Amino acid sequence: MSDDFSIQLDTVAQRILHSKRLAAFTGAGISVESGIPPFRGENGLWSKYDPSILDIQRFYTSPKATWSFLKEVFYPALNIARPNPAHYCLNLLEKKGILKDIITMNIDNLHFCAGNQYVIEFHGNYRRLQCTKCKQVFSFEQSILNELPPVCPS
Repeated sequence: MSDDFSIQLDTVAQRILHSKRLAAFTGAGISVESGIPPFRGENGLWSKYDPSILDIQRFYTSPKATWSFLKEVFYPALNIARPNPAHYCLNLLEKKGILKDIITMNIDNLHFCAGNQYVIEFHGNYRRLQCTKCKQVFSFEQSILNELPPVCPS
């Protein structure tokens, strides 16, 4: 380990320990080790797929295409993913009272699976779906993907 890196690491550790309200902001990178594919980079999803597939306007005009993509690409990985050491590290910081919040762009539920209590899910959670018409929120069950797009229970 280089001296510069050691100094930087020590500086970060000191700032964490002396912070008054520490929050973590996470994105796709934290879940790659758990088997969730990243969006960007050499093996990222956007090197294989058109990113507009997840654009909200495309969803409204072609919900079946968007849901087919989600079912094929995300749900198999989401259903088997488990928290990795980074998720558990954040949980440990929360338990010690150091970390107050996690703000995540991820929908994978892994922060909750690791035991964190204070998670703000910027893009929602794949375990909870919301009807775009009536706004009812309902729990995900694998059978809901039998018909695409999924049908609202009400």
